[in-house]
Amino acid sequence: MKEIKIKKLFAFLMVAMTMSSCLKEGAKNIDTDNPTGSIVTLQFIENGSGSTINSGMQYFSGGALTYPGSDVSDTATYNVNLAGPTTLNKDITVTVGVDATKVLDNIKGDQIDYSLMPDSLYKFISKTATIKAGQRIATLKIVFYPSKIDVTKSYCLPVVIKDASGTTISGNFGTIYYHVIGNPIAGAYHWDFIRRNNQAGTGGPAGGSFSGEMTVFSPVNPTSIKTPTGYYVQPNYLISFKNTGGVLSNFVAKIAPDEIEGAFTNNGITVVTQPIITVSSDYKSFTINYVVYNGSAYRNCWDYYTK
Repeated sequence: MKEIKIKKLFAFLMVAMTMSSCLKEGAKNIDTDNPTGSIVTLQFIENGSGSTINSGMQYFSGGALTYPGSDVSDTATYNVNLAGPTTLNKDITVTVGVDATKVLDNIKGDQIDYSLMPDSLYKFISKTATIKAGQRIATLKIVFYPSKIDVTKSYCLPVVIKDASGTTISGNFGTIYYHVIGNPIAGAYHWDFIRRNNQAGTGGPAGGSFSGEMTVFSPVNPTSIKTPTGYYVQPNYLISFKNTGGVLSNFVAKIAPDEIEGAFTNNGITVVTQPIITVSSDYKSFTINYVVYNGSAYRNCWDYYTK
């Protein structure tokens, strides 16, 4: 079983969660400008989506599950956190569970019609954890079974705090929206990359070429995915398409707009020929070719993905 550990990078930020320790408009919404008491929140720190919380609607995307589809099981570690100006002099037993009524909470945000994740795709290691007197954090784990997930379907698993021994439960950071986005081409692929050191793409493979690797087509939404190119620091492609009743068409590939500056532009690399994608009729084989100029030489790049 593969267990994802909390990144050290975020360790010091657990204390910073006290910024979420305040109450606003009653007792359940956190306001950092009005510290008035203790409140229990959830944290999915390990997912690292730019937040130390990754819970609540504000950080819905932080609950995305991106484990490789070939994995038999993966263990997600998350926290119950006592936010507030001080710790308590008593233990707090916190109980978590699933709230099916929250499955479509983000429908206005991403327009994805999620289904409740069936219990065959996950297992709670425990539904209770105790925040010890004088402490702020207790850890919980949940196991997911990626290889059992139908990658064409979108699932959501809203994990909520059911009880906190009388301590106030956060109304906006008391839910982690674990979810997977269904996409007909998502999943694990065999990956080969060939680089040729000229604009025309002639001659044999040059340094940096490889074969026999694996990669994942990670859904961005139901009609687009990201997956890395093999060139240089390997920024992601953004591959989009149309889906008309299961018939896929109009495939377009480009270096992900949010990555191209940091990966290419800032390193003096210019895309000379934009990526051209070729897709097999059964949507199991994808070939992408593009040409860059690195400031001194051309690089003709080919990525091959096969399911």
